[in-house]
Amino acid sequence: MQETLKRALEELALAPELIERVLDSGYFLRTWANPFSGTTWTTVSDMMYGNKQFSSSFPIEEFVQYVKGEFTFPELPPFVILHVKSIDDIKASLADPRRAHYIEDGAFSYRGQPRSYTFQRRIPNPVRAGAEGREISVTAGIYRQTSEVYSFRTPPIERRSFRHFLRHLEPNNPAAWAASHYAYDTMRTEQHYATQTAGLDLTFEIETAIFFATHKMKWDQYDRAYYEKVERGEHNGVIYCFRFTNPTVRQTQYLIREFDLFKTYPPERILRQTCALPLFLQEERNIAITDLNCIIQLDPNFEYEARLTPEYMFPNTQEDRFYGKLLQLKDKYPEDLKNVVEYRWAR
Repeated sequence: MQETLKRALEELALAPELIERVLDSGYFLRTWANPFSGTTWTTVSDMMYGNKQFSSSFPIEEFVQYVKGEFTFPELPPFVILHVKSIDDIKASLADPRRAHYIEDGAFSYRGQPRSYTFQRRIPNPVRAGAEGREISVTAGIYRQTSEVYSFRTPPIERRSFRHFLRHLEPNNPAAWAASHYAYDTMRTEQHYATQTAGLDLTFEIETAIFFATHKMKWDQYDRAYYEKVERGEHNGVIYCFRFTNPTVRQTQYLIREFDLFKTYPPERILRQTCALPLFLQEERNIAITDLNCIIQLDPNFEYEARLTPEYMFPNTQEDRFYGKLLQLKDKYPEDLKNVVEYRWAR
């Protein structure tokens, strides 16, 4: 896809170093067609935002001027940011008639984080980047990068391992390996118990989102994880609220209520967190933000008595038999299952 853009930029006499920056930043040339007239045209698209045209479709001549610093695209409407000091403020925000309708319709989902994250590219998106050239990051784990500059030259690598242990994780199904090719269970469990995938963790329950916005994951001296509630006065959490369209993400379709494959040891953690896991392609890594309804920003002095505890959200091996089996396997195969996290209260 990028070779066509490279040739087009060369024909427009863009400097080679700028062409390299454009390609490293994930831009490509897309061809469009009018089905009625047969007319075709091309625009520059951004692999961060898929086919969402407002943030990923730029006339090539104007895009070249933008890269040179000679043109500015019209700004998109700003995100709706709601500052809240309490759970009552959150409930009042969600009681807005339009949001209440989406919630009742099962089309409203959430993602809570103890802080927001951004990324920087060599050529930021013309309409999505802030004043300093940084873009809000709401990407699936496999697409995240820790380097100072985000590069599309770095391929995403998914290190999934559960398929190698299917006969242990589902011992009552001799055909588990074959069945796994038609079930979502291996990906769902990898995401929530071990390895980041192309799925984005969402929930349809606001309390779950609040938990993740108000707790930080930490590690003790024995390499065991735990969650610690953020102290009042230090909150910096955010809750991203989505109403996905084209395609939709609805509770009836995405809420995980049962498992296709893992029935002997049901993964209790996933059920308790009221999870949804829509998948995103490499060419739409950050497309989720184009479906943001609003961003709930916690006040530093956010006050809230948590209904959900870490021990409930990440149940121990007696309550979550799938997790118990995983830790048994990790004891035996520590290198193969090194990404399975053990919590303080697990055993």
